[in-house]
Amino acid sequence: MTASEQVENQQPQVQGREALARVIREFYDVGFVELPVPVPLAHQRRHRKLMVTTGAGKFLIKTYKRDPYVLDALRFQHRLSQHLDDNGLPVARILASRNGKKIVEGDDWALELQEFVDGTPMEVTSETLAISAHALGQMHNACRDFPRPERDARMWRFSEVPRTLFAQLFEMAKATGKEDKVTEECNQIALFLRDAAQELSFEARNRFETGLIHGDWHGGNLIFKEGRLQAIVDLEFAGDGCFLEDLAYGVSNLCVRTTMKPERLAKRTDIMLTNYQKHRNISPYEQVALYYAVGVKHVATVSYQALQTNGVVAGYSARSWMERLANQCKWLSERAHGVRWG
Repeated sequence: MTASEQVENQQPQVQGREALARVIREFYDVGFVELPVPVPLAHQRRHRKLMVTTGAGKFLIKTYKRDPYVLDALRFQHRLSQHLDDNGLPVARILASRNGKKIVEGDDWALELQEFVDGTPMEVTSETLAISAHALGQMHNACRDFPRPERDARMWRFSEVPRTLFAQLFEMAKATGKEDKVTEECNQIALFLRDAAQELSFEARNRFETGLIHGDWHGGNLIFKEGRLQAIVDLEFAGDGCFLEDLAYGVSNLCVRTTMKPERLAKRTDIMLTNYQKHRNISPYEQVALYYAVGVKHVATVSYQALQTNGVVAGYSARSWMERLANQCKWLSERAHGVRWG
């Protein structure tokens, strides 16, 4: 089965914007319902997304294939969203239908109406970094005892860098740069990843505190307006996990990805960790391992994205990324050694 066929099979069979509008009129008390419109630049891989204006306001329509596994996961996300809302964390609320349910089901499709949040993805500033870290720490603390599906919390989405992916990044960099310099940078990164493998081994992860994590903490999932956090969105990867995994995602995406200047890396990371720890202390084991986890996630993400985009990621070529990754990993290694040895 091709990738396009897999995506098509994941999509529900309620077709057409008129059909969606009729479903909303039938199942929701929202007054008038305009013709839904596609959401510009929205990620559509896992489910279809459209915007609809109604007498009760604007909503995001998300449609799903009617599958027990998919709907069970969706109900968990709804319970979690309500729990976050109850604990003062902003979310995009789910609108209940006339019968009180938050999922409307058809023959082979299902949909939800999510409150449209007016805002834009997070732009990194000292103020937004502090707010995002504060929210992540608050979420981890508020959800310690929240019921969630069982899974092995030691299994991370980015626990190591796939060798094949990184080798392909290296080959792309060699093709456009000085081979000796690229090889030296590759070796620096490889040494960092060797040390990371020891600090983040499957056994070592038993030392890290676990609980409910967001699973995809980056700026696109943090909606801001006028300097205030409006909503934490995309709870699809939420579940049992190491808090360190969420922290590594946050630091990688918000503090490290866009700079290799040591002073800027230090400022951003310190802001994030200081504000996070207002809600949960980071253990000594986690403090050391964090910097390696950040590097692993970062190198893995860049390697994967470079393969998808012919070597250009965030405007930088594969050659530039080898230099950036080498410098960023050097800084992360120095921070880890500083925590351990002072």
